[in-house]
Amino acid sequence: MQASCHLRAKGAAAYLGVSVSTFWRWVQQGRINKGTRLSARCTVWPREELERFVSRQASTSAGAEV
Repeated sequence: MQASCHLRAKGAAAYLGVSVSTFWRWVQQGRINKGTRLSARCTVWPREELERFVSRQASTSAGAEV
């Protein structure tokens, strides 16, 4: 059994290839969910969720190129 990997905002932004401010803007816009708050200053996102976001974006942009 593999433990699920969670990323903080900085790691999630790096994983997505965007800046941290862009990542937080996407969260505010609802493009990415708000994550799980562990404490007042620590929010995390499951890597699997970020992978799904990337695949959704890829399928959306592939459809736009047609």
